[in-house]
Amino acid sequence: MKHVCYLLTICLLTAGMHAYAAERTAYVDDLVYILDLEHHTAEVGVNPKTYGDVIIPEQISDGEGNTYDVTSIAADAFKGCKSLSSIVLPSTLRRLSRSSLEGTGVYQNKELWVDGALYIDSCLIAVNKDIPKPKYVVQEGTRVIAAGAFQGNKVVTSVVIPQSVTRIDAHTFRDCKNLQKVLFGRHVRSIGENAFTGSGIWLNEKKWKKGLLIVDSCLIAVNKEMPGKVQYKTPYRLIAEGAFAGNDKLQSIELSPLLEVLPPACFYNCINLKSVSLPAGLKEVQTFAFYGCGQIKEINLPKSVQKIGAGAFYSCAALQSIVLPEGIDTIGKASFYGCKALTSVAFPSTLLHIGEGAFAGCIRLESIHLPAGLQSMDKQCFAGCAMIEQVVIPERVTAIPEEAFIGCNRLYKLRLPDNLYTIQNAAFKSCMRLEHLSIPDRTFSIGQEAFMGCAVLEDVSFGDDLHVIDNRAFADCKRIEVIALPADVDVIGEGAFSGCYAIRKVTLNAKLRAIEKEAFSDCRSLKEIALPKKLQIIGARAFAGCKRLTKVIMPLQPKQIGDEAFANCEMLTPFPEALSEKTEVGKKIFNGCKQQ
Repeated sequence: MKHVCYLLTICLLTAGMHAYAAERTAYVDDLVYILDLEHHTAEVGVNPKTYGDVIIPEQISDGEGNTYDVTSIAADAFKGCKSLSSIVLPSTLRRLSRSSLEGTGVYQNKELWVDGALYIDSCLIAVNKDIPKPKYVVQEGTRVIAAGAFQGNKVVTSVVIPQSVTRIDAHTFRDCKNLQKVLFGRHVRSIGENAFTGSGIWLNEKKWKKGLLIVDSCLIAVNKEMPGKVQYKTPYRLIAEGAFAGNDKLQSIELSPLLEVLPPACFYNCINLKSVSLPAGLKEVQTFAFYGCGQIKEINLPKSVQKIGAGAFYSCAALQSIVLPEGIDTIGKASFYGCKALTSVAFPSTLLHIGEGAFAGCIRLESIHLPAGLQSMDKQCFAGCAMIEQVVIPERVTAIPEEAFIGCNRLYKLRLPDNLYTIQNAAFKSCMRLEHLSIPDRTFSIGQEAFMGCAVLEDVSFGDDLHVIDNRAFADCKRIEVIALPADVDVIGEGAFSGCYAIRKVTLNAKLRAIEKEAFSDCRSLKEIALPKKLQIIGARAFAGCKRLTKVIMPLQPKQIGDEAFANCEMLTPFPEALSEKTEVGKKIFNGCKQQ
């Protein structure tokens, strides 16, 4: 029997604007998996107490009908599990580390090692000093070479990698001091960080040309001899991940025309990089490629670019504008997060999805023209974009995600699509210049704090299909004067309209059964309220502080009136005689009301 449970872990990316990365952890058959919700893949997490025979499946389910391909095993996943006697790796596996199995019963089983190498299910896990020849040929049909597989091996002098391998992972040949040659062809499409650091290739000064280390047409690393301005000279088709990371000498670079992918962390924190010439055939800018490149003012993306990874231009604080090429359908998570000088973005007509926090903290972004084909956005996508004044949400968007436009202080004009189903928590919180709001007829729910703190919001019209107004949805909207509740709302959430000082008229519907805690507290201009017949609950402090309230029409008795429900309604005459013995009455419900 499979036991599945999960939890949600929120990781703070930065202490600045609120940009978060959600990570779901699933437990399936006593193993921990980390789920990538965007790509529907899973990584085997750290499982320090695993024992016996383990079969890792090709696919797992989260118990909610969602399936995930198992594509990686975390570093140290089973490290030190001496009682782990056997393991079956899935055909979907693309990445694992030597340390994933180090110290396990499998790793220590000498019978599994053949000629100094440990292979499991077409994956090369490790190579030790017992290899018969220093010139090592990886077995034909090998799918994956584990990160660090050859690390520290002082015997090997050359390695031939078969066509079945598409990636050389991080630290694979690190500190192989006698390694002078690695043969791999165009089938290798990516190289991990520090794959060759400290190897014989790395230590051989003759292999470095003007501070660049190029191996088999792949740019592996740079050193202090690299000039501040790098021009394309020697052709290379790949750049290793993090190749230029942290290089504070680099000021400008012209990249090879053969390059199709800019790898993860390629120019990570190159704080003095100002100019980049991208090749015409570039197809992808991957995760954190230009993270922290704070002096780049402009970058021209070739028309060939189809993908922009998470955090690709994260905190490029001087970047002023960007034109996204046609063909891009997704903008990755936090792609332009914290680009404080960014004033304009040209979106392609092909865009379907904007990732979490994609433009969060772009405090000078003045206008956004979202393409008609846009289908979805993730939370905080434009959070803290304080200069945006107008937003038209395209018709195919059915949900405004959490904190999507929170803190857009200058947003005064908003048009929501007719097919909008939900406005999630804090979606437009603290949009302090928003004046008018029309909720479409098909909108079902308004989440917690969705419009909280929209201080100059004057009028709100609700659509006919609205069912849910959640906690503090309109709290502190100080200029709203009239509220007319749609027919199907049966509960008004906690503090939903608290602090709405200007509300003078509230029309409640016949189906309403509960007014929750502090729902209308401090509505200082409200003079009269007619409660519907089906109302059963008036929550604690529901009308507390309504200083001008003089009349409460209560045709039938509710089942419950909470503590201080009408406290400090200074002009309201208490009406205890009107309450039925069947009503559960809280403490001090008329405390501070008009003295009789």
